[in-house]
Amino acid sequence: MHGSARVDLNDLGSLVGWLAAQWWVWVIVGVVVLLILVVWLMPAAKVKPSEQYSTDDREANEIALGYLQIVNQPSGPWNDPTAPALTANEKKQLVEMWGVPDREQWLAGIERLVNRRRRRDLWVSCLSIRAELAQRLGRVPRSKEWIAAIVEAGGDKRDARGFVAAIEGVEAQVRKLVGKDIVTPDVYVRTLDGYALGQAVALATWGVALGYAEVPEVRALIRRINEEGRPGFTSWADFGLSYIVGRVMHWSDGTIGEKTFDRFGDGWSDFKAAATAKRNGPWASLPWRIG
Repeated sequence: MHGSARVDLNDLGSLVGWLAAQWWVWVIVGVVVLLILVVWLMPAAKVKPSEQYSTDDREANEIALGYLQIVNQPSGPWNDPTAPALTANEKKQLVEMWGVPDREQWLAGIERLVNRRRRRDLWVSCLSIRAELAQRLGRVPRSKEWIAAIVEAGGDKRDARGFVAAIEGVEAQVRKLVGKDIVTPDVYVRTLDGYALGQAVALATWGVALGYAEVPEVRALIRRINEEGRPGFTSWADFGLSYIVGRVMHWSDGTIGEKTFDRFGDGWSDFKAAATAKRNGPWASLPWRIG
């Protein structure tokens, strides 16, 4: 029976014959199912550090703060302070994108990220209110409670609703994708500084690749970034959530639509890898507190 032959739906034999004739359809379906099974059964790739540098000492812990930005570039293994994977063209693009044509501008770029941290006063204020409210309540504030606190502090109710919905919406997506075992319900965004601090560490390593500094100086810069930035977080999960949400909020200007997370929240997969022990993720083995 040809594929174009008339099918009598009341005739079981006719229907079975017609289905059998559509062999090409079944081939496609079979291939798709096979691919899905392979992806599902195949173990997730492990994080591969550089064998030339440590993975379990203080220096490794400090550079791990830049993990999400370093692997997102990608500029090399997360624990390598020399960014060895950058090509000549990528170095040129980094110089143009970051505005770091020389050593002085490179150092100034790091300073801006560490001190200004891509902050917006209104966002900082709203998140501070949330953190203070959480401390008083002993739990993460509900949406209505947070909005009410912002309004009580003099904020506009409409703006408060939009901001709260944006932050909580991205948080929920990250928690769902990374896993509630990593981003537990008690972990919430109190600051968006994680994004800038992660970038600062990565930019420091890029300086070695660009010829602006040697490894010892960059190690010292990364240590200072950690000393100034870590006290604002309680764990790797706290920091990672801040980084992803901060990135999404920064590039979307706080306007969250259906496709916004797909465009700017792709770092969630690196977050999950970093925090997963079976994948050799550094955040899963390195303690958050240093010294």
